[in-house]
Amino acid sequence: MSQGHPTAPSSQSGRPLEGIRVIDMSRVLAGPFCGQMLADMGADVIKIEPPGGDENRTWPPLTEDGQSCNFMSVNRGKRSLTLDMKSDVDKANFRKLLRTADVLIHNYLPAIAEKVGVAFEMLHADFPDLIVCSISSYGNQGALRNNPGFDALLSAFSGIMSLTGEPDRPPVRTGVSTIDLGTGIYGYSGILTALLARPQMGGQHVQVSLLETAISFLTFNGVGWLEAGTIPRREGSGIWYSVPYQLFHCSDGDLYVGALNDMHFRALCETVGRPDLALDKTLATSLQRLARRVELIDIFAGIFAARPVQEWMDRLDSVGVPVSPVHTIDQTLQHKQIHANDMVVGIDRADGPPRHLMGLPFKLGDIRMPVPRVPPDAGEQTAEILAELEAIDPKFSSATPKQPGTTP
Repeated sequence: MSQGHPTAPSSQSGRPLEGIRVIDMSRVLAGPFCGQMLADMGADVIKIEPPGGDENRTWPPLTEDGQSCNFMSVNRGKRSLTLDMKSDVDKANFRKLLRTADVLIHNYLPAIAEKVGVAFEMLHADFPDLIVCSISSYGNQGALRNNPGFDALLSAFSGIMSLTGEPDRPPVRTGVSTIDLGTGIYGYSGILTALLARPQMGGQHVQVSLLETAISFLTFNGVGWLEAGTIPRREGSGIWYSVPYQLFHCSDGDLYVGALNDMHFRALCETVGRPDLALDKTLATSLQRLARRVELIDIFAGIFAARPVQEWMDRLDSVGVPVSPVHTIDQTLQHKQIHANDMVVGIDRADGPPRHLMGLPFKLGDIRMPVPRVPPDAGEQTAEILAELEAIDPKFSSATPKQPGTTP
């Protein structure tokens, strides 16, 4: 497991990854989200930031005390160490820190990783048990390997954006950063796989990228073209291979209805007062309904528009037809179902009211994970971490002169 570092002082006792140390050099969303999940599971995650902190600390929206909600969303539970990787002194400090680490996460492009000295091949000889998770934009191979990229750019490049939006309007980006966050999840999965394999295989290079994540998300859309030559089209809130499966306007709001199979379709028709549609043999299967897609959508649009959302919710819920109101974010985060599954957590802090952040999206049995630390200030634990290194190696002094702009 870990390479000899002292257990970091925390309230993380009993978590599955306690004793694992992770060095998180990543920025923005994908890498930090990966590191946050490791921290939630009990790993000691040390976030290395340049002088001035991660650029993500400046991204809006900001709290009343000037903290970036973007940064806080993916950096809880970590300790922050400020290092200037252009400084020889801090480069040496970084190497000492790697001696205590199990995992290194970074999102440098391949050429920059070599320049900074964190490419896997450059570290493996000196740190044979170290797992390096590198996150790139377009993958580690090919002519675009050193091109920069972000979530929306890869949504465009991968074809996902071409599938998103209304059929008669231009493509749009998705409302959440699914490619960034999916890449963080793949990184987390790869790291856990490498940790399991380490006794037999030693340290491994976990390679993930926004491109590979986006392509994997094509799933049935991609295979549909590869095997059937079908190019999906934009369908707004609907989906081209099922009807009705989309948003409908009600008298006081919007409702999403998903009658994906024949049983749901029959129950839907009977419940909204159109049993004739359920008995129509030309609408008995999904393929038959697709052939009359426009006609069916018009019929159901007229039906749903006549009554309020809650009435339709109650009626369709009672017969098992999948249905949901279209919530705004504030409605979602106040919903009892969200809190019942611990997807909003309050984290106490000494200098103000609790921070409220998103919960962990998976659970382990009946274990209730302790609430993690609040996201750290830039360099907040620098002295603490350097003191730990000195305790391991008395030749290393935490009083080593720091470069201007770093935290003492």
